[in-house]
Amino acid sequence: MNDMRNNGKRRTGKLARQFREPRLDWDVPVTTSATADPDTDDIATFEIPSIDKIVTRRLHSIDQSPTMQLPAFDMPSLSLSTELRAIRLALPAIPQEIDGDWADAATWVMPAIPKPGSGATGAVTAFETKEKAKGAGSYISLALEMVKNSGIYAIAAMMSPLVSLILQPFLTHNLSQNDYGALANLYIIVDLISTITQLGLSPAFFRAYNKDYETPQDRAGVLANTILLLALCTIPAAIGMTFVSSTLSNLFLRSSAYSLPVALTGIVIVAENLSLPASSWFRAEKRTIPYTSLSVASTLLVLGTNLVLVGPLHMGLIGALLAKGSGYLVYIVFTYPLIFLRLFNQSGLKPRFDIMKSMLTFGIPTVFGDIASWVLQVSDSWLLTLIGGGLASSGAYRAAYVLGGVLSPVLLAPWGLAWGPIMYSVSKRDDAPKIYSLVFRWWSSVLLFGAFGLSLVSIIVLDVFYPPSYKIGENIIPLITMATMLQGIWYMFMIGVNLRRKTILEFVYMLIASGSNLIFNLFLIPHYGDMGAAAATLASYIILATVSYIVNLRIYPIDYEIGTFLLKLFIGVGLYIGGRFLASGQPPVISWSIIILTLLLYAVILLAIGGLTPKKIVGLIGFVRNALAKGQKKAA
Repeated sequence: MNDMRNNGKRRTGKLARQFREPRLDWDVPVTTSATADPDTDDIATFEIPSIDKIVTRRLHSIDQSPTMQLPAFDMPSLSLSTELRAIRLALPAIPQEIDGDWADAATWVMPAIPKPGSGATGAVTAFETKEKAKGAGSYISLALEMVKNSGIYAIAAMMSPLVSLILQPFLTHNLSQNDYGALANLYIIVDLISTITQLGLSPAFFRAYNKDYETPQDRAGVLANTILLLALCTIPAAIGMTFVSSTLSNLFLRSSAYSLPVALTGIVIVAENLSLPASSWFRAEKRTIPYTSLSVASTLLVLGTNLVLVGPLHMGLIGALLAKGSGYLVYIVFTYPLIFLRLFNQSGLKPRFDIMKSMLTFGIPTVFGDIASWVLQVSDSWLLTLIGGGLASSGAYRAAYVLGGVLSPVLLAPWGLAWGPIMYSVSKRDDAPKIYSLVFRWWSSVLLFGAFGLSLVSIIVLDVFYPPSYKIGENIIPLITMATMLQGIWYMFMIGVNLRRKTILEFVYMLIASGSNLIFNLFLIPHYGDMGAAAATLASYIILATVSYIVNLRIYPIDYEIGTFLLKLFIGVGLYIGGRFLASGQPPVISWSIIILTLLLYAVILLAIGGLTPKKIVGLIGFVRNALAKGQKKAA
């Protein structure tokens, strides 16, 4: 600025003549006053309207004044190939009364146009919004958002377990108890070998596709190399299973009579692993409708083929395995043409060793956690076959285990889909620990009530729809339901691990729980059979939840109100035992009445302990109704 001022002065400090004379080479029109005094210098001026001069004072802090927002242009968006012509334009003349300093000149009084949401008004609005967000209404809105965020993926997550629940009574009536036990163990073999041969590529695919690689060519390479790695690992494993099927049959099923089903299991594993890239690709691309449609079609095909092959065609165990494999073929048949067309267009049909190395480095360490989870969840059925009552005992136990775990597809699966994004969103708030505490209070109440009710319903289903030989699992169902409930509680105790990025602790938790489960099973099954296996499962989940809770208090303290939770738990256990005792030996009508009254009483107790009075319930119903009405209007 000083340089500009000095350019307009002579050495004596007066205004230079060059700013007082009109220039003939200007590119703007100027006029000279025709009536000017001959003694007055001619001053070239722009033709502008006469405006009263208002002399303003200088601002002490101009950066505090609100200003208009000017558009910003990214430099890459400007074309540099066009030659631009420079326009020469001299500075306008400084009036004579100004002693060479533009800061003393009269200026326009420009109106201040504040940006919406900025300035004082914006600050007040933001503060009010923040304060409102801390109110009880925002917590209820958050709860509604959790329900809605289960979304369309919940349909796919729930379909397969629910169809398994429908199929199980059908299979128990059409297969012998030994064959059903063999089928349950073969499904366990499929889970174990597919877990190992997938090499942890499922989480590695999402990380590589959505984070590590961004160009279409690289993402095509991720998809192609995932298929290549799965094929190279799975197909040789399936061929090997065919050659050693007799040995595997003796090892897992204690009989060589199931050699052919074991060999067929290898083909099912190939179909499952090759369907993984297809389903993962749709999810990575956020194509929810195609993914859910294929999931529903796959599940319905499994249901239909089971009903036909095992029922009228009497193909038994072989028919059940073929039906399971047909569900995976849906993904392969309908998605692989699209996948290979995309890979061809993106020139992605070639090995990329850098992608392989990156995915395997990330994926293989997760396999050990998956194996630990397998040991925790299904190893007891296999151990019952080996050191317990054999295939018949394992089949009865597995049927009761599936009924006892019905809480998982009904509540845990939708919750898991909704809770992840909500958990990370809440973590950005100042009152996040308080919200987590409130969520745990009511989520634990829902789990306890669901476990209470579904356990009673599962026992009724076992009595009505299953053969009499399977009714020995009645006492197993409550223990498995309790273990499944603790798994849902464990989700909440993993908040600190997820937010603090200490995911290695999840593997440590699983390792401790699975190791405990294995030790308990080896000790209890020989002495107590099915009940010993169920007790070992419950004890393992108690250890899992306890260790996770203690560690979470150190890395991310949250008031989980454990005392209140334990009170609700013990009340539920007491009512459950008392209700079943009173209902035993009674006519069906009286028995059902006792069960329903006990369930309703527990619901009232849970609401009272949670602090939800009738007045608050009415207010909550009104709030939910208004929120749903607003959502419908917005959608319209």
